Amino acid sequence: MYRGGFAGKDMFTYRYSYRPAVWERLLTRAGFATAEATVLDAPEPGHIGTLLVQARA
Repeated sequence: MYRGGFAGKDMFTYRYSYRPAVWERLLTRAGFATAEATVLDAPEPGHIGTLLVQARA
């Protein structure tokens, strides 16, 4: 479960659980010229990764 860091195996969460493509679409619809989102793998296979999003005006 997500607790502000790595805390074990992947599991579904409701808080900001958008896929990278959804974040990109939301940000471009909000007026950003470009948006790029990717998930960085966790140090341990099967654990929760880190979502990294960058948008430019």
